[in-house]
Amino acid sequence: MKGLRGIGIVLAMAFRVSPGQTAVCLLESAGKIIGLLQPLYLAWFAEGALRHDTRQMVLAVIAFTASIGLTWIFQLAGTTARVGQMERVGFAFDTEIARITASIKTLDHLESPHYLDRLQILRDRQEALGGAFNIALNTFNNLLAVVGTLLLALTADPRLLLLALAGLPMLATTRWVSRWQAAAEQASAQPGRLAKHLLELGTSPSSGAELRVFGIRATMRRELSAAVADWRGPGARLAVRTNLLEGACATFFYLTASAILAWMVSDALSRTLPMGALVVAVMLVGRLQTAGQTVQWAIISFTQIARITGSFLWLREYEHQVRTVHRGTREPPPQLGDGIRLEHLTFSYPGGAAPAIRDVSLHLPAGSVVAFVGENGAGKTTLVKLLTGMYQPTSGRILLDNTDLVDIDIDAWRASTAGAFQDYAKLELTAQQTVGVGDVPRLDDRQAVLDALGIAGSEDVLHTLPQGLDTQLGSSWPAGVDLSGGQWQRLAIARGMMRPEPLLLVLDEPTAALDASTEHRLFERYIAAADGARSRGAITLLITHRFSTVAAADLVVVLDHGTIAEVGTHHQLVAAQGHYSELYALQARGYQ
Repeated sequence: MKGLRGIGIVLAMAFRVSPGQTAVCLLESAGKIIGLLQPLYLAWFAEGALRHDTRQMVLAVIAFTASIGLTWIFQLAGTTARVGQMERVGFAFDTEIARITASIKTLDHLESPHYLDRLQILRDRQEALGGAFNIALNTFNNLLAVVGTLLLALTADPRLLLLALAGLPMLATTRWVSRWQAAAEQASAQPGRLAKHLLELGTSPSSGAELRVFGIRATMRRELSAAVADWRGPGARLAVRTNLLEGACATFFYLTASAILAWMVSDALSRTLPMGALVVAVMLVGRLQTAGQTVQWAIISFTQIARITGSFLWLREYEHQVRTVHRGTREPPPQLGDGIRLEHLTFSYPGGAAPAIRDVSLHLPAGSVVAFVGENGAGKTTLVKLLTGMYQPTSGRILLDNTDLVDIDIDAWRASTAGAFQDYAKLELTAQQTVGVGDVPRLDDRQAVLDALGIAGSEDVLHTLPQGLDTQLGSSWPAGVDLSGGQWQRLAIARGMMRPEPLLLVLDEPTAALDASTEHRLFERYIAAADGARSRGAITLLITHRFSTVAAADLVVVLDHGTIAEVGTHHQLVAAQGHYSELYALQARGYQ
């Protein structure tokens, strides 16, 4: 059933792309049917020659010649259409996969090894989605040939059906081969991801320095070689096993064919079998052997199409599940009155041994500047991703002015947020576009970009660019200019400042590549901007390891192993002599 569903998906895509071209592809099938009758015409000719019937011989030659011509014309037209349609269908599937992937509203699936393995299988088989149309047509054409061959064999001599039965061992192995293929795909998925990761490390300028300084290029080559062997090894072993199996089945078939043909030749010599029937039999031996392989190939093709389209269906259904969870249609409030409340919020990463966030209840007052503090792995960034809707809580809820976040249009909520993050993107566009994409409607607004650079304190980066905002960034492009890590980060900060009136501004260690004094000056600007946004109830979230910045926040939330350890102002927490005070004192001693 999965195979039939897969073929239905492929054919539906083909007709959607081009109904006319899909119809022309069927001319190849018509050519196959015409070509099937050629042994019959040869039998007519042989019988006419034995009876000295010139008329029958001439008709046989005309029919044979016409069938060759029509078969060639129809198959040429059908094959040409099929090749073109295969490209169109493949492109349509590629486009749909890109659309679906981009439509997934969350990021938590990217933390799931199961999801990544399934996605790797889909990527490895992505080109086969276009080929699935080719497989479907070939399967249909070949099954037509099998049916026609069996009908000819039955009319020539029933004993030829015994020869057809000799192909049953080949069919009996189909389940094994399909199971081997599926196992090979599963076994190669994870090593395939590892091989591509290692290859990217070995060819990326960012990791090139470490590979050379630590002298691990040879080690990386060995690891890459081992990963590629594990990636491609299952496919190679599959080929050996299937070839040995096919060889054994073919040997059995031809031994059976030799015995049956010897029997028929004996009958022909004793004139108990018409010569035409023997001619047809000889002509059909190869086709009957191919018939068993064709049926096996058709069954394998059905399962192959099911696997290929199954990965596509899985991705589509996963996107539907995410969309169902984020079913909200309400617009976020124009301004926050109460603020954001977290109620018994818990989140676990796929396969994680323990929750990254566990039973967190917290009120972020409207118009406040809130600092999240804690050691690495405390859950600060995870909490931010939950607040921005990038992750879906395992349990609990997030309320915006008493409205559950799941009831709000997630895209509209994200349009009401802005942020700068430690893990920023290096967008190798022009400087104008690199910053401007922070607010797409104002992408080409030069003054808005200049204002964002000013708020972010990144004007000096602009001064180093030879063509100002029109400078192409990235040394891999013609006339492109590369930037230092700090310069890339400061443009990313400016990108986060493009939206003029966000309800939630997240600053997740955006200045990690900068020195302490520069970071402090920048955060002073951010806090000043946050003071101006208090009337709208906007909330500014600061995540930083530098406590001199935290002191300016209205509220400090101390996280420890996914739970809230302390909440209060900077002065309250220092006076409390708890975990925050200990961390603060430890950092202060480092600057003495």
